[in-house]
Parts: sequence; C-alpha cells; structure tokens
Amino acid sequence: MQLTREEHDKARAVIYERARPLEQRRFAYHFEGGAAEDVLAELVKYQNADGGFGHALEPDLRLPDSSVLATTVGLQILQELGVPADHPLVQGAIRYLLDTYDAESEAWPIIPSNANWAPHAPWWLHDENLSERWRGFLANPRAEIVGYLWDYAALVPDDLCERLTAAVLSHLSTRPDVFTDSDLVCYRRLAETRTLPDGARTEIVEKLKPIIDRLVVREPATWEQYVLKPLDVATSPDSPFAEMLAAEIEANLDYEIERQDEDGSWAPNWTWGDNYPEVWPEAEREWRGVLTVKMLKLLRSFGRLQ
Repeated sequence: MQLTREEHDKARAVIYERARPLEQRRFAYHFEGGAAEDVLAELVKYQNADGGFGHALEPDLRLPDSSVLATTVGLQILQELGVPADHPLVQGAIRYLLDTYDAESEAWPIIPSNANWAPHAPWWLHDENLSERWRGFLANPRAEIVGYLWDYAALVPDDLCERLTAAVLSHLSTRPDVFTDSDLVCYRRLAETRTLPDGARTEIVEKLKPIIDRLVVREPATWEQYVLKPLDVATSPDSPFAEMLAAEIEANLDYEIERQDEDGSWAPNWTWGDNYPEVWPEAEREWRGVLTVKMLKLLRSFGRLQ
C-alpha cells in the first residue's frame, strides 16, 4: 500500500492552508527544495533571549517562556537541518541547556516552575510530584539532550558529554524496568545521534531491544490509542531496530496511510480532556501540521509515497 499522489496533494494543501508557517517551511524544505534558511527564519520566532525555546513550539505547552521541553523540539529541527555549532540558534539553545542543567541530579527539569501560567496539557502540570512522575528526568529529557551535546560538543565544557553518557548508560543498565514509552523514545534519539561514540551506541542499542519488546504495541487494533507503535521506534529503514520489527513496521505503515483524515492531515490521537477546552482546538490544529509533515517524511523514508 502506498500514499497516492492525490492523497499526497491533499496533505500538501492542508499544510499550506492550516499549518503553522514553521511546518509549511519544513515541508517545503523536505519536499520542494525549500531553503533551510527559510525554516530557521520561522524557528527563531520561538527562541527567547535566554537561548531557550518557548511560545508553544511544543503545542501542548503554550508557555511563552523557555522550557527544556520546547528547547529539545527546537534542537530536533536544528538537527534535521544539519545546522552547525556556530549558528546563533544552536549556540543559544546549548547555552540555555547548560544554564538549566542541575549538576546535583545530573538532569534537566523538563518544564519550568511557571509552566502553569499558560494553557497546557494535563501531563505538563507543574506540581510537587512533577519529578516523580517523570522519574527524575533521568531518561526524558536527559538521554535526548545528551545526543545534542555530542552533536554540538564544541560548545560544551570538557568531559561533560562523557560524564553524562556514563550516567545515561548506567540508568539504562540499572533501571530498565521503569522505562516508559517517552523514556524509550529519548534513548532512541540518543542512539540515532551520529556523533555519539560507537561503543556507547552499540551498548544502548543492545540494551534497548528487550525494552522495545516489552513496550512496543504490535496489535493494529490497539494503535488508535496513545501507545508506542513500531514507527515510533524505527523511524527509517536504517534504524538499528528496523529488522526486529520488520513485519510490524509494514503493518504500521499501512495503518498510517489508512488513518489519513479526509482533509489530508494526520490528527493527534490524544486530547487535553477538560483542560482549557477553548485552547485545545488551536493546539490540535498545530499538531495536525506537525504530524502531517512527520508522517510524510516517514512514508517517503520507507518508500510508501507514490
């Protein structure tokens, strides 16, 4: 099964009609020969003076101020564009991460204490249980951030990358039983970091495999729920996890093609429930743009675009 040309055109149209300018520029970059500079011109609008990102770059957190959460999203985009370490956007983001690093816990609080000032999804409530809910932030967001520090090691103090890599490897070895879906995704992003030392990557990949076996949902009938799907783990045929999920990936690709909405977009399979019902429609619209670009990239990577 492939996404037809007509279905692709519908996705393109809905991106240009309803998505944020950032997703429009990202689509143009990936599919129409658009310039990376055009993407960066939109991304800079989400960066604050402290170098971090905010302003609802992650649509489930509407806080204008910077957060580690939004800054990791900004770095995902910078990484996909291959932006070098001497770019001001990169330098600001890494500076913000260094400034917000908690040396005692060797981790980053994923959202700031003022997160409740703005509309947000219920899981981004800042309260006394935040650290416990996110397991001390030792996997999410730490593992993902370690990858960005390796990518931009020229901006990072000596030996910090090595120390944090040892810490994330230790956490992976000692507490695999507590891993959740989002923890696994953060470690997957770290494993995909090209600048990560080979020995660390090999160890991470091998230790993630039994966690993947435990957490990935393989039954298509369950995928409409908010669960970890095969394509959340293997995002391209080059993924070190693609072989172990080969049949499930093919089924997941078929499922995603069939899940495209009539308007051409892919919708989030979550809501905010009763939280901020007047704001959720805007966040949902933004998520449709984000997810539609993501899905088109995935389908092309696996040769599923007609």
